[in-house]
Amino acid sequence: MSSYFCDQQQAVVKLLGSFGYDDAARAVYGCGYLEWKSRHQKKATDEQMERFNASKELHAKHDKELLENPKPEGAFSAPLTDHRSDALINTQACARIPTQQKSLLSNVCCEDIESIGPSTAQTNQNIAARPPMGRTELKLAILTVSDRAASNSYKTGDLSGPAVEQAIIREIDRINSKFKDQVITLLHVHRHIVPDEIDQIQEVLLKWSGKSQQQSSFDIIFTTGGTGFASRDVTPEATNSVLDRECHGLMSWASMELTRIQPLASLSRASAGICGSSVIINLPGNPTGAQEVAALLFPLLIHAVRDIHAT
Repeated sequence: MSSYFCDQQQAVVKLLGSFGYDDAARAVYGCGYLEWKSRHQKKATDEQMERFNASKELHAKHDKELLENPKPEGAFSAPLTDHRSDALINTQACARIPTQQKSLLSNVCCEDIESIGPSTAQTNQNIAARPPMGRTELKLAILTVSDRAASNSYKTGDLSGPAVEQAIIREIDRINSKFKDQVITLLHVHRHIVPDEIDQIQEVLLKWSGKSQQQSSFDIIFTTGGTGFASRDVTPEATNSVLDRECHGLMSWASMELTRIQPLASLSRASAGICGSSVIINLPGNPTGAQEVAALLFPLLIHAVRDIHAT
């Protein structure tokens, strides 16, 4: 019996010894810590940093030397016992279990996200598309499709449309600062709200794509809302009815990437394609989800816009 429990303990200790920081993060977040941090952490504002520095005396303290040098290999703080008989297990046989010692000090704690390099141990990381070189000028339109937003039922007003606009502005700033061989300029942003009615969605999309000849077209048209399974969710149907050409690859890739952090993203019926000289993309109605999809697809959409105008 003691040999059996000794083997079990060895297996447990070996498993715990090989369970590193990134493994724990994947168990909690569903992805590596650096990937989660790069997706969700935002740079602190000056006000936040001022509060952070003012409260340093309250911050937890840890002994870095102790964490970098854990107990010697095979050491136990107390003898292990058999929970069935309370008899001491043969600790002589289990006294030294060969495990790979690792520093207990987090390699990402208290570091600026911008200073952390990519982890070589992580796989299947998101590969952001590199926008095309040169200058790109854009006109952007955002259509919120929602019965309640259209009827002013929200106390806060429409949140999805402004959220998408903010996400695109941030993404343009990020791209322009990272890639010095190209410049993206946002010339105009227009937002509008319609209820979940196919004819009203169609009317706006045709107008914004220049097909109704009432105005010049927008380069990128985002819709937000109406992509789910409810009977009133008709945005994909309205969009597909005005598209000249569909682009299944964009939404398939977005769904694949986003379902890794939110399985419910796979329930989206969103469409994408070309109408006239405009690219139309359906986004979810949730402001956070809409921002994530818009930011993820935006570098690819610049390529699409350049291709459309090149023909």
